[in-house]
Amino acid sequence: MSQPSPELSVVVLCYGAAQGVKLILEQLADEIESSQVPTEVILVANYWPGTGDDTPEAVLGLADGNGIVAVSAPKRGGMGWDLRSGLRRAKGDYLVFLDGDGQVPPRSAFDAYRVLAGGAAVAKGRRLTREDGPLRRVTSFAFNLLFRILFRTGPLWDVNGQPKGMTRNAYEAFNLSTDDWFTDAEIILKARALGLRVEEFPVPFMRRRAPRSFVGPATVVEFAVNMARWRLGRHAAVSTARPSRTHVARRAPPARQRRKLSAPRD
Repeated sequence: MSQPSPELSVVVLCYGAAQGVKLILEQLADEIESSQVPTEVILVANYWPGTGDDTPEAVLGLADGNGIVAVSAPKRGGMGWDLRSGLRRAKGDYLVFLDGDGQVPPRSAFDAYRVLAGGAAVAKGRRLTREDGPLRRVTSFAFNLLFRILFRTGPLWDVNGQPKGMTRNAYEAFNLSTDDWFTDAEIILKARALGLRVEEFPVPFMRRRAPRSFVGPATVVEFAVNMARWRLGRHAAVSTARPSRTHVARRAPPARQRRKLSAPRD
């Protein structure tokens, strides 16, 4: 998996997901070998001290300093904070992230890459099949409908869908700053504000392999409050995007890689 200059950085958010990290890494290794895309994998295993989370040990044991990078530190925020800590270590021209709980197939990270290589500034998965239960499906539908109404983001759907990817220049233009689950929405809203091309692609959403979900009623309330603050212009992250379009000019991959990307695997 050694690549001195990665084209693609895949950030895997591993908080509380020690049991599934090794399998995800094996599946990513298969895709890397098949695609021949120079890729690095960044495993983020930040932790709350004193909770007994063994994910940092699992991740540090898998890192080889040669295409697999481990990021582990005491947490000072939620999902958004974890994501930024991983993205800061990324070296690729294309940046893709996904959760490490096994609900999103690791191969879909390369679907996101193909969309970005095709010219999009942001690529995001849209969960078409879901195995996370009727309550989560209903809740997700309601929030996505409200989000589309408030922010006029149609035809985009499934704001929290993963994987998400962005070009390096788009990432630098976004200047991400949210610490919580709203970071998914921050990416979409800033992309739309900058007039960037955002494309969705279908992904299956499978049963969770991690022992428990970290999305609960408090998360729903948190997301609703963040939506209201953003709509009213009172969210701290609203003004942090760098508006210059020069930040988001995309560098095309070599023709050899474009040919490899033109035919996704079955």
